[in-house]
Amino acid sequence: MPLIITSSAKKVSIMAISAALYASLFALSFIVTLPNFTLLYLPIILLGVFPVWFGWSGLVGSVIGALIAGVFVENLGSFAWVEMVTTLIIYGLNWLLINRKAVEAKTKIGLISLLGAYALSLFVGLAYILWQETFFPPLWTPQGAIAILVPTFVLNFIIAAVICPALIRTVSPKMKNWGMYSGTFWERRSGTKTRATGS
Repeated sequence: MPLIITSSAKKVSIMAISAALYASLFALSFIVTLPNFTLLYLPIILLGVFPVWFGWSGLVGSVIGALIAGVFVENLGSFAWVEMVTTLIIYGLNWLLINRKAVEAKTKIGLISLLGAYALSLFVGLAYILWQETFFPPLWTPQGAIAILVPTFVLNFIIAAVICPALIRTVSPKMKNWGMYSGTFWERRSGTKTRATGS
C-alpha cells in the first residue's frame, strides 16, 4: 500500500523539482530553435507524465518552470505569461483526457487513447501559442505560424509518443510505492486512488 503523503513541505518540494526540470528541459530544447520560438519542446515529456504523477503540485511547478523559461531562456520578459498559459493548456488537457486504462497503456486501446490525449493536447497548445504570438506580441505572420505548426507538432508528438508511455509504465509503480503518485483526474474524482502529495 503506498504511503499517504500530505506534508506541505513535500508538496512544495514537488513544485520546486517540477519547475527546475521544466526550465532545464526547456533550455535543452534550444538545440533546435527558431527566432522567438522553441521548435523542439522537450518539456512535453514532463507534461505527459506529471499530470498523472503529481496532480496539482506538478501543475503549479510546471507553470512556474514555464515562467522561468519564458523570462530567462526565451527572453520574452513580461510576455512569458504566454508560455505559462500554453503549459496550463497542455497539462490540463492531459490530466482531463488521460483515463485509468490509458495511463496503464497495457492494451492497444489504452495506448491509442493515451497517444490521442497527447496529440490533442499538444496540437491545442501549439495552436494557442502560435495564434497568441501572431497577434500579441506580434512575432509571426499568420502564414509563418501555419507553416511551422505541422512540423513542430510532428517532432514533439513523436518524442511524447515514444518516451511518455515508457516512463509511465516503468516509473509509475515506483511512484506509487513512494507515495508520490497522484493519479489521473478521473481517479481522483472517483476516489479510486490513494491520495498522495500531488493531491
